[in-house]
Amino acid sequence: MIVYSNAKNVIEESIRQLKWENQSRIFDVRDEALDYYTYNNTAKYIDRYFSGTLQQEIPIYNVNLTKKLINRISLVYKNPPIREIENDNYYDLTQDKDWKLKNLERIHNLLGTMAVQVCWEDDKLKYKPIINFVPIMDAYNPLKPIGLTFPLNKAVSDWRQTEEDLYVYWTAEEHYMFTGSGKIVSVNEENVNPYGILPFVFIQPTHMVDEFWNEGAMDIALGNKQIDVAMTMLQHHIRTAGGQYVIEGRVDANNIELGLNKVVVVDEGNMSNISSNTSINDIKQGIEFQLKTIAFNNNLNFDFGLSGSKSGVALKIENLELLEAREDEVEKWRRLEKDMYKIEQQMLLVEAGVNIPDDMSVDFAEIEFPDYDKEREEWDWKFKHGLADKYDYLMAQDPDKFPDRQAAIDYLDERKQETDNINNLFKLNRANGENTNQLPE
Repeated sequence: MIVYSNAKNVIEESIRQLKWENQSRIFDVRDEALDYYTYNNTAKYIDRYFSGTLQQEIPIYNVNLTKKLINRISLVYKNPPIREIENDNYYDLTQDKDWKLKNLERIHNLLGTMAVQVCWEDDKLKYKPIINFVPIMDAYNPLKPIGLTFPLNKAVSDWRQTEEDLYVYWTAEEHYMFTGSGKIVSVNEENVNPYGILPFVFIQPTHMVDEFWNEGAMDIALGNKQIDVAMTMLQHHIRTAGGQYVIEGRVDANNIELGLNKVVVVDEGNMSNISSNTSINDIKQGIEFQLKTIAFNNNLNFDFGLSGSKSGVALKIENLELLEAREDEVEKWRRLEKDMYKIEQQMLLVEAGVNIPDDMSVDFAEIEFPDYDKEREEWDWKFKHGLADKYDYLMAQDPDKFPDRQAAIDYLDERKQETDNINNLFKLNRANGENTNQLPE
């Protein structure tokens, strides 16, 4: 990180850190974790552990475990929150906000410290994750960023690319880009930040104490790598379960062919089989232990589905630690939403001349675990007392397909018409003496 002094020193220090220190120590690890989350060619990270001819025998076994576990612990934006803002245009200008914040929460839970840029594109507010960056710190508060620099991602990775790398520089007062050689590339006149505020929020894990850089659930990505290694080894032991053949004596090995449908004949020498003492079940138990340990470290329950179907109350008790951790996360994101709203407020005023009120509140939806028996009892009670009908049930079960009552009515009327047509056809076939057990083509 950089303590602000002057622009020239900031640029020089940024280039040094972006190219060397952080690139090797932090950025590569974060990029690897993202590859595991997006399941982007993760075999390359364990390829070197299985060199030689082993990969001719079996392929690298890699699983998409990271995304599943990260998504399970990311519960704040599992359901869209309700924002109360007295401005009808706000929702049109931020229509992708819930979807984007849901993804940002997941990336943050994986990586830990990250920045989110609020920007104006296509006449709407957008939200971009900034993963690899160098913060510029307040000289009087080493944990408070007052600016940042980060590399500008290129659209295409091309070995023929000869242009210099570009980096972006932001503070509340200035905004420009600069090249790897330190040349400033102006974006605005006199390199002024038109918003007058830093259009970024910095997201930190709840366990932040006295360091700016803090990891999230990076142990999940590391555990994913370890399990990929173990699973590849397991496939190898399964592949060699028949043992290793050994021939003693003078035999031309080029003429020996092994296979399930081949008979081996050795003219000179003795052939024996050495079986491995490795227990496949022990390897499987070791992999299960790794999975359970990773899940435990991240407040998850992992029983491999052995417990069968459970009630909503039982699920809530099992996931009590996860729900308690979510409460801390909700409060953190509530504050971040307010910080983000201040940036949106200033950006809308500058870019669109839109004034939105200072007051806003956000209500995060509670997490409900499925309890099908209880749900059925509730609907039966509502039907019995005339508080709901079949149209209400369809609207509650699938609000996207049935956004209003008329859509549910039209759907059931159409189904009734189709059923009536089939019944009439069966009656007609029966009257004509045809086989009614055969469905019409």
